[in-house]
Amino acid sequence: MRIKDIKITLFSYLPYECVAVEEYLEEMAKRGWLLQSVKGYLFKFKRIEPKKIKYSVDVLYEASIFDCKDSNAALEYREYCKAAGWNYVCQTGKIQIFYTDDDRKNISIHTDEEEKYKSVLKASLNNVGWQFILTLILILDLYMFLFNGSIDYVLASDLMISSMLIMLALIFINSIEIISFFIWVIKAKGHLKENKFMPYNNYKQLRIKNIFKNTYILIILLVYLVPLIFNNDDRFNISFLLIIMCIPLIIEFCIEIFINRKRYSRKTNMAIHIGSVIVSIYLIFTVVGISLIWSITGLQQSKFTTKKISLRLSDFGYKEKKDTIPNINFDKSILAQRTEYYYGNENNNLSYTIFHSQYSWVIEFDENRLLRTLKKYGRDLKLENTNLPSNIKVYSDSNKKIFVLVSKDKVVEITKGFSGISENEFLNKAYKNIF
Repeated sequence: MRIKDIKITLFSYLPYECVAVEEYLEEMAKRGWLLQSVKGYLFKFKRIEPKKIKYSVDVLYEASIFDCKDSNAALEYREYCKAAGWNYVCQTGKIQIFYTDDDRKNISIHTDEEEKYKSVLKASLNNVGWQFILTLILILDLYMFLFNGSIDYVLASDLMISSMLIMLALIFINSIEIISFFIWVIKAKGHLKENKFMPYNNYKQLRIKNIFKNTYILIILLVYLVPLIFNNDDRFNISFLLIIMCIPLIIEFCIEIFINRKRYSRKTNMAIHIGSVIVSIYLIFTVVGISLIWSITGLQQSKFTTKKISLRLSDFGYKEKKDTIPNINFDKSILAQRTEYYYGNENNNLSYTIFHSQYSWVIEFDENRLLRTLKKYGRDLKLENTNLPSNIKVYSDSNKKIFVLVSKDKVVEITKGFSGISENEFLNKAYKNIF
């Protein structure tokens, strides 16, 4: 992004890749851009005459992410670097950035490779540690989505499918970062034992990694956003998604401004950060809860009338009261669609879920997950011999109350809460109306 003589770029890195950042900033100076500030991964430059500039991107471990912008430790370090011939540019977290345009004057800030390694290692561990924890949480979430409980709702929701793709993308990207970090640790330890210069990822290596990561993220975001934009049936739409994404960013931005102005102690700042995280989580769950309530209440009564229902309690000779309406839900995604029906009174009830997909692997996956879930809850369904066509598989429990009917493009789970009709009559009616 450019505004006259200002340029803002996105550059992702970890503390152990500080040399790559130096190379990047020096390359920008040769093109006529001098660094002004850094916010996370956003680098802000101002236009200058192209020239050779030497940068030093240093990890100050004495500084904490909970310190205010100009802590005592940071100020002391800057004075030391200034005396060595370096000009201070900016700070981001534990990173301090300096430059000089006179190679004859500057003195290397770090002369002890062992000391520098320890500082970089500790700072990088903080980032990689959080990435590792996030990756484990995402893996657990994916497991819960795919292998714990019914899968039909997930596969019939573009939002859920997109969310899983985002999770997979984050797991993949974080795994690359974690593996890359541990490779660096092994190499660095080996070089230090041999009294050699500690290796770092250079700008070319980091650029290739970032191009790959950013392209992957862009593809996943497109996959995530396109269904939400064009799927008008999804009440959990793009506006709610943007609100949820912006909540933690806005709170973090406000907290950073507040801390830098008030200059509290490190412990106080830590408490403020923890409090902001709790508030962010609470607000996100509140927004999600409100959207889900909105989605559930009256969601399908206006969009999915009872005329579209394949099978109703009245089809078996039981009258439905005029003052009550069935509970109906309908979901549709790029992979499948799902219809859920329930109607009951004090004596009789009928409920079923129709899962429909044109993809055989989706049907097979849903069938296996449904049978395993029912078995987990004490409903071990067995394959039955029926008078239905041979391409229809029928599973039922020992009480003949729960049935699962499977064809090449449908999985139907039916719970029969009434009597007075034989099993064959019930299945024939269900087959005729649904299949």
